Amino acid sequence: MTPNELKHRLFFITNSEEKYRSGIEDEKLEQFTHLNIGGKDVLQFSYANIFIENNAMPYLVRKHSRFRDYPYHIHDWIEISYMYSGSCTQVIHGKRYPMKEGQLLLMKPGIIHTIEALGEKDILVQIALGQKYLTSNFFTRLPSSSIVSSFFVNAFNISGRKNNFYLFHSENSRRLSLFIQEFLCEWHEPSFASLDILNGLFSLILSELVNVMDVSSEQKDSRHNNSYILPLLHYIENNYKDSSLSAAAKDFGLNPTYLSSLLKKHTGFSYNELVCQQKLTVAKRLLDNSEMAVTEIANYIGYQNMSFFYRKFKQIFGSLPGEYREEKSSLCSIRPIQK
Repeated sequence: MTPNELKHRLFFITNSEEKYRSGIEDEKLEQFTHLNIGGKDVLQFSYANIFIENNAMPYLVRKHSRFRDYPYHIHDWIEISYMYSGSCTQVIHGKRYPMKEGQLLLMKPGIIHTIEALGEKDILVQIALGQKYLTSNFFTRLPSSSIVSSFFVNAFNISGRKNNFYLFHSENSRRLSLFIQEFLCEWHEPSFASLDILNGLFSLILSELVNVMDVSSEQKDSRHNNSYILPLLHYIENNYKDSSLSAAAKDFGLNPTYLSSLLKKHTGFSYNELVCQQKLTVAKRLLDNSEMAVTEIANYIGYQNMSFFYRKFKQIFGSLPGEYREEKSSLCSIRPIQK
């Protein structure tokens, strides 16, 4: 997809938008749970229910519908909103935050918010990211020591509400616009290596946000109160084959129980679960890009018990390692030649 084709797609008025412009209400909203929070009617959205058809993808992208005031709502996913064209007004905790073209908003789950009606030239693109995709592999792609990294590390930590959104004044960032445009083009018209391309572009987007430090938030506190998290995740990435919780705790000078609970609190996974994720991520990469036998791969990543390896691989990726490789090979063999 070219940038011009993307622009045409985003500005195209959908059937739903045509109804909203004519004053017809959205009946689909009635199927969702209504909560009374502080005397306010608030809709509750769930990642698993909203994105059920695309639930296997780590990134889920949609254009926010124009021509209607959206009801107050909360959801259980991280939301990244990018003002592709025009402007809008986000209402977060009852306070209005104008967004200009080129600006980006990071929002944690569980925040009561709404968006005032968009006009025909106002295009707001939203990327949703659920908790189950925040694996050790995701965290190790984050830029180090930044409010962006801190945001994702704490995104599902419900113990506090500090810094639960960031509005980046990124309208003058040429690179952010370029990276997001390419991300959207790849999303709407996937190539053969689409997931790898999306992952690379997403990392570039986050890295560019680090360069755009002029933000609006509830508290402009960019200090790293949880400075152990990212170093621990990088440690797991580099030592997953033979590292143990006790060895990691000794290296970081922490109590093993405290170390594991710290990771669980901020990522949703214990130390051993994160190690397992890293091992299986490497195994999948080797199945994709090498001719190593499945047994060799299991031994390489530190598993001697093949039954355990098979069970864990299927649990994460939905098929056994050999089946996964066969499916991947079949897809490669039927791929059309690009002229």
